[in-house]
Amino acid sequence: MFDKSVKEVLQVLLRFACCLICEWLEECNTLLECSAKRRGRWYVKDRGQKSILTPVGSITFIRTRFINKETNETAYLLDKIFGWEPHTRLSDGTKARIVEAAVQTSYEKAGENACLGEDRVSRETVMRQVRSMEVPSQGREEVSEKRKVKYLYVEADEDHISLQYKEKKGDVKRYKGHADNGQTVKLVYVHEGYEETRENPKRKKLKNVAYFGGLYRGKDNEKLWGEVKAYIERQYDTEGIEKIYFQSDGGAWMKKGVDILGAEFVLDEFHIQKYIRKMSRLGGGQTEEGREETAKKLLEWIEKGNRKNLEEWVSQTSAALTEKEGKKLAESCEYIKKNWKGVRSRVKKEEGVIGSSTESHISHVLSAGMSSRPMGWSREGADRLSQIRIYWKNGRDMLKLVQKQKEETEEEIQEEEKYFSASEILSWEKKTSKANGKYIEALRAHINSPISGKLNFYNSIANIC
Repeated sequence: MFDKSVKEVLQVLLRFACCLICEWLEECNTLLECSAKRRGRWYVKDRGQKSILTPVGSITFIRTRFINKETNETAYLLDKIFGWEPHTRLSDGTKARIVEAAVQTSYEKAGENACLGEDRVSRETVMRQVRSMEVPSQGREEVSEKRKVKYLYVEADEDHISLQYKEKKGDVKRYKGHADNGQTVKLVYVHEGYEETRENPKRKKLKNVAYFGGLYRGKDNEKLWGEVKAYIERQYDTEGIEKIYFQSDGGAWMKKGVDILGAEFVLDEFHIQKYIRKMSRLGGGQTEEGREETAKKLLEWIEKGNRKNLEEWVSQTSAALTEKEGKKLAESCEYIKKNWKGVRSRVKKEEGVIGSSTESHISHVLSAGMSSRPMGWSREGADRLSQIRIYWKNGRDMLKLVQKQKEETEEEIQEEEKYFSASEILSWEKKTSKANGKYIEALRAHINSPISGKLNFYNSIANIC
């Protein structure tokens, strides 16, 4: 009973908010109709309804269409002042809610959460909104003074998603139940090490972390590393950095970043332990003690840089295994040798080398919204959503991202001069307040009276309830 009443009161308040917004917009339209400055260039043609979905619900209001005296162009000046395109159906705040919900859940649920009211948008609308976003270069905002650190850390990994199609629908091929529709989404993050959290001193978090990523196929990898390098040069005193440690699993596109950033490669702990355990399981005998002893021996050879002993052990052990097991052992050893320098840096625990958290970050930043549940993507959708998730993880404002899509070009700015801005109208009305004072005071009284009446009415409803 109580929760039902709370829900009903919330809906009443949301409807009331919509009424207030409609009232305000129509009064702004009245101000336009009565503006002497407007009369100099535009005259009234007709009036029509416009509906737009806001974060509190759908609003419908009356606004006026005007005709330019010189060009005979027609325009809804109220739309121009608020930056609405002719067929705008969603406010910027609603778009921001949709995009923020889409990075955390499915398109369908994001459409259900488009506003606080009962209005909904379709998942196709959510998809179009996500794909329309042009996400700027990632990282944190500009700093007034460059940060000084001794060691800087760059970590990289990738998430694997499934495409619905590669270039066009129906082009995915299948062989023995396996499809060739795999795609990797790349993630890179820069940080200054670990620090304790205030909530729980036993838990640690990355210090001043900034995320980057997306699909970045082929030659676009250089663009990704260019963004990371530009961020580091923008945020840090690079001359004071002794070392940039690059931690990853040693993939080819990741090693490209090592060269571009001038970093020192360190293989992450997860993959070292994975292959050492595999080798010790294959060549350490049947007992747990034997396997532990073998793993210890392998790590000792790596720490001392004794590749010869490692290769000889693999050769001798493989001879006693089946062909399949011997191949697995050789592949594990080959991985260790391929990343030899990075493995040794980790095993020797060089100064400044800290633990890596790539696997958990892939899970939290990308997998949670893109691959942890069965999902199929287009390349465009996957690229856009991954970039938006990273933008969101960087703590950036979704409303600013939506508004950035409408940044004016020089041509649009020149066009806007014909319509004059809201501030220009208000400034002009203020300067000529002596001539228009009676009108302005009457307008204020007209606004205040209905709002006051509505407030008293809703207060009465609340008292009755």
